[in-house]
Amino acid sequence: MFRKHRSGGDAEAAVERYESVLATAQEDQLVQVHTEAFAALSDTQRDELRTRLAQSVDEADRPVDERPETLARVATDLEVTRPGSLERVLGPLLPAVAASVMVSPVAIALFPYGYAGGTGVWQEDADDDSPLL
Repeated sequence: MFRKHRSGGDAEAAVERYESVLATAQEDQLVQVHTEAFAALSDTQRDELRTRLAQSVDEADRPVDERPETLARVATDLEVTRPGSLERVLGPLLPAVAASVMVSPVAIALFPYGYAGGTGVWQEDADDDSPLL
């Protein structure tokens, strides 16, 4: 059985969990989850992301191409140097990126046992007090 952890839509829950990932993940984890998320975007969305990132960083730091790895590095550097800014830069792409991050094994590992990673629900029968193996 599952029960809702928060009210609101799936997109809202994904964005909230994404905010948690941004706040708690190590830099290398952020690069990895963003690489995976940006790979899931369409070419048009990656082009928009490149434009948005280029407008938000110094000229020397602008992405040189639209490869997910390149965009992930620039996005992560932006978030590390100016926490909270990446969400604003993503703008209309935020829900799509957040949803993709939530299915990343790296992001799922950051959440407590029993939380159905990225779904916004807790498993009722999860034993959070069980010892880790």
